[in-house]
Order: sequence, then C-alpha cells, then structure tokens
Amino acid sequence: MKAFFFDIDGTLIDSFGGVRTISPNVIEQLERLHAVGHKLVICSGRPYAMIGEDLRLPLFDAYVMSNGAHVEADGRTLFTNVMDAALARNFAELFEDLGMEYMLQTAHHIYLRRDFCLIQRFFAEFAQPSIFTFDFDRDEVLERTIKLEAHATELDHARVREAVEGRAGYTAHMDGNGSYNAFEIYSPTISKAVGIGLVLEHYGIAVENSYGFGDGINDLEMIQAVGTGVAMGNACSELKQAADVICGTVKEDGLARYLAMVE
Repeated sequence: MKAFFFDIDGTLIDSFGGVRTISPNVIEQLERLHAVGHKLVICSGRPYAMIGEDLRLPLFDAYVMSNGAHVEADGRTLFTNVMDAALARNFAELFEDLGMEYMLQTAHHIYLRRDFCLIQRFFAEFAQPSIFTFDFDRDEVLERTIKLEAHATELDHARVREAVEGRAGYTAHMDGNGSYNAFEIYSPTISKAVGIGLVLEHYGIAVENSYGFGDGINDLEMIQAVGTGVAMGNACSELKQAADVICGTVKEDGLARYLAMVE
C-alpha cells in the first residue's frame, strides 16, 4: 500500500491560473490508484471549510488541513491543534489595532466579521460565500481557533512583523502565503509533515511508500517528510531544489503524467 499526499492550489488545481477543477486525466489516475488500494490524501494550507464539494471526492481517504493543524482519516478526526487562546486573542487584537481584516479558522469553520469586505471579495472569485460564518462570539471562537489569517498590503507586512516581534515574540509561526497578501499565523509545533506522519501511522504505511506533491514553500516540509517529494513545474524555486522529482505544470497535466508511471 502507498500513500499520496496532494496540495490543492497550484497542484490539483490552479485557481489563480483559471484551472478550478481537477483535470479528467488526473481523476482517471487517482481512480486507478485508489482502485488498487492506495490511499489518497488532501494535504493543504486550506481549512476544511474551504474544501469545495468538487474536492471532497470519495477518492480521498484522508485530509491534512490548515498546514497540519487538523487531520482526518476515514471520516474521523485524528488530530486537532488548537492555538493558545490568549495568544490567538493577542493576534486578533493586533490585527484590529492595525486596521487589518482577518479571519479565525477552526477545525471545520471560518469565522469572519461581516464588515470585512476585502476578504469576502477575494474569496468570492473562487469560493462560495457560505464558507464563512458571520454571526459568532469572538472570544468563544478564539478558544477553538487553530489558525488566523489576515489580509495585509505590502506596507502592512513590515508593520505586522514589527508588531508581532514586539507583542508575541515570534511564539507562533507566521507564514505569508502570497495568495492575496495574507499572513497565516498558527502554532510552530504543527506542519504538513506532522499530519503526514499521523496519516501514515494510521494506515500502517512506511515512509518510503509515500509521495508528496506541491508547489509552494509551505509544501517544503511535506516533500521532505515523504519517500518521494514531487514539485510541480509551476512550483517555487526553493521547492524544486528540495524535490526528488519535478513534474509538469498544472496546465500541462504534469500530475497525471507522473501518476501514470506509478504502480
């Protein structure tokens, strides 16, 4: 038995490049691998609430979400890493002080103030408005928060880094994912690699029988944690340098071409 871990954006699809559904050729290869008993896993920085119905396919056996902060397999939760509530509140208040929009992510929901229109407009381009919960008690949600994500202009980047250094002492990991000038803040103890380890243990699959596919810097730990790390042709240079293999881009159906060679 083998396990295949797939990032979403830039790997299975390319939302910003106009490829918003998994290609039929990739689906064909996933079906072939699944039919012979291999495990297929979504491994993404996205929270579960941002996984559309087109990605919640019966083919996928497990989900490593929010960069490893939440892990599910066979329909049950294996792991959820909740941030320290005081620290999460510190960041939320920091973003409000800086006049920045932000969202709170829990295992299955995304909480957003109704007046945060920049974030709503951005996600309206490729996601349903229903991914957000607008009516909530912030303090209660902060007790269950696994990740905060804030909208930041280029000018804000320096302000955020300075403020985080002063108020939080870098006790939480800050990852600017670049998709829409966003900062993702979550516990430094989690990563996609942590989630991968839990999934492999759950299924009893050896590391050498695992594959990881990604395109971004937050996929680095993933491709280093698996037996074979594969960088997409559209991946960042750091990931390509660390990968065992480089396949074609999403638009070239590079994933399907590579999977066709795997038994």
